[in-house]
Amino acid sequence: MIGLQLVCKGSGFRAAFFSWLRTTLWLACAWGLVPAQAQTSPEPVVDVSAWQAQAERQDLHRAETWQALLHLRDGQAQILDDSFLLSLPGFSPLRELKATLAHLYGPQSAQAVCRFPARYLWLQRTLNLPQLSLAHCQTLQEFFTKAPADRISLAFASENLSQPSSMMGHLFLKVAGQRPDGTEAAHAIAFFTDAATANLPKLFYDSMVVGKQGYFVLTPFHDEVQLYAVDEQRSLWEYELQLDAFSRQLMQAHMHELRQTRITYFFQDYNCATLVKHIVALAAPQMLDGREWWTTPKGVVQRAQAVGLVASSTVTTPSRWRVRTLRDGLPASQVDQVKVQVEQRALPEAATTTTDVQQGFLALELARAYNSHLLEQKRIARSDWQAYATQLDEVRQRDYAGLELRTDERKNPVNAPPERQISLGWQRSGGAQHLRLGLQPVSHALVDDNRQLFSESELRLFDSAWLVNAQNGRVQLDHFTLYAVESLLPREAMTGGLSGRFKIGVERQPQLRSPDKKALLIEGAGGYTWRLSDDLDAFALLGGGWGYRQQGYLYAMPSVGMVVREVFDMKTVLRLSQISRPLGQQHSSQELSLSQVKYLDAQHSLLLEWRRIWQQGRGANEGMVVIKRLF
Repeated sequence: MIGLQLVCKGSGFRAAFFSWLRTTLWLACAWGLVPAQAQTSPEPVVDVSAWQAQAERQDLHRAETWQALLHLRDGQAQILDDSFLLSLPGFSPLRELKATLAHLYGPQSAQAVCRFPARYLWLQRTLNLPQLSLAHCQTLQEFFTKAPADRISLAFASENLSQPSSMMGHLFLKVAGQRPDGTEAAHAIAFFTDAATANLPKLFYDSMVVGKQGYFVLTPFHDEVQLYAVDEQRSLWEYELQLDAFSRQLMQAHMHELRQTRITYFFQDYNCATLVKHIVALAAPQMLDGREWWTTPKGVVQRAQAVGLVASSTVTTPSRWRVRTLRDGLPASQVDQVKVQVEQRALPEAATTTTDVQQGFLALELARAYNSHLLEQKRIARSDWQAYATQLDEVRQRDYAGLELRTDERKNPVNAPPERQISLGWQRSGGAQHLRLGLQPVSHALVDDNRQLFSESELRLFDSAWLVNAQNGRVQLDHFTLYAVESLLPREAMTGGLSGRFKIGVERQPQLRSPDKKALLIEGAGGYTWRLSDDLDAFALLGGGWGYRQQGYLYAMPSVGMVVREVFDMKTVLRLSQISRPLGQQHSSQELSLSQVKYLDAQHSLLLEWRRIWQQGRGANEGMVVIKRLF
């Protein structure tokens, strides 16, 4: 084989070629035609083993701040996104700590610090590590600029019993501050899932067993005010947190980490309250102390108050509740007069005496609230609302300049009773005596203290009770309630108001042929409640449901009753019901129940309950006495 070879000597063509090439590349770089990194070698890899060893010696992987950054529960990861946890599938807090250090100070340091700015800030400060620049992190800097966090607040939207996803309220964060251009900005940082379905069994299964896709979003705060306080007529409480500059920076950087993370929503394990609690724990690690069965929005607010994080609180009250609250302080005749004045766009007369001034001020505020309610219900045009509101404001400044309304702290969620309860007592049913054991992991009942709410209501999730026969020791289920909700919203002339009830569970129906038998029940009802006085409500509900025991059956169940809020921290609930086909039987039954509860203190109450059941001319009595502990 004959080969050809071209040889260029060093002083000839070869030297000239490489000289030309170097000159060309230098000019190309100078004019920006070749990226600058083309002429530089990769940054040397830093040996992080010493820092990893130091972190392990200091047990940083057990630090509560590290647990909060990783969103751990009992050392187990609740977020399983491999872009968020670097040590998957063999995750542990220590492995993740070492992997994070290696990532932050490794060959991809520039990208790593943009992905995990909060981890970097905490580790750099804790271990006194070399500083890394965040200036090149474009999306992070945009987030810091557009959503400044000079102030961070917890925002709690009150319970909405008509929506399963919001039946315990909703918790999110408000970040507010001044942008570089001097404008003020306020944003909401929220986590939620899509719960728009009427198929409640599937919703519970998906959100509690399988998990649903979670959405971590940034929205203008005024949009959330419109949604909750106006569209859904829910009170919106804001709790500004006492934070130093580093805590605010750390929390804001961690919010950016979560924006890039795939998070699965679990109703009982990882919900809006869980995520917010871990963010707030970066400033107050004691937020993670103790073990909770269920993290709830109200529970996180109460915990923040208990550890001294809350600096101040404010509330945006929906127009419906402002109307209802204000009208309770005025005579019925004056309420009717205000209603007519607003609808005819007439102005109230000036007050003369001191008593008249106080009532006149309440009447004026009622007119302002009712005017806003008419707008929010789209019963008047915005221009009409604005013109009348301006006139009312002028009257307020002229006649009542020194007066103002104050928030009723009894309605503040931080003062609400605990949301878990157990009970122990005695029950007589079916002709036998029983020891009764009850558990409500997260809920409240109609007989509980609801004075922090605007109306009497009930919410029971996974509520159960077991009976132990006193003679033979036999254990049986009294009831298991998957989901039960009841709202007795008093109806009034200005804002209306409907009452209702819905329930899914296994329980006994009042009847005498088989008193111990139970059925699967799906039940609903609707009607009205009337507030006869400050302490007395009367209600009437028309409803029914579908039951299953050996076979399915339909039944009707109308009911009437009363709720009496008494002196000495007591309450009475009286209810009379008729069931057309209990357990699918042909003969209807009636039940009269009387519940008397005494609130012993914030965590204990004593409940006495008596029931009378009639069917086919026969009657029987049942009763129980239990003591409840709330925690």
